[in-house]
Amino acid sequence: HALAVIAADAADLLTGPAAARLTACASPPCNRFLLKHGRRQWCSTRCGDRARAARAYARRTATD
Repeated sequence: HALAVIAADAADLLTGPAAARLTACASPPCNRFLLKHGRRQWCSTRCGDRARAARAYARRTATD
């Protein structure tokens, strides 16, 4: 029963009006999806932290 509810919700998400807001996480190693809301780019704070740390590392190594 629970699996049927999950499948029905997934079908509603993929075919409903929210489907236009469905996007992949902006973190390259991540394979998750999220619903865009405002400026949100990542599926979790962990992915956002990873991306920000990578940018900071690239800036530090480029100037050294």
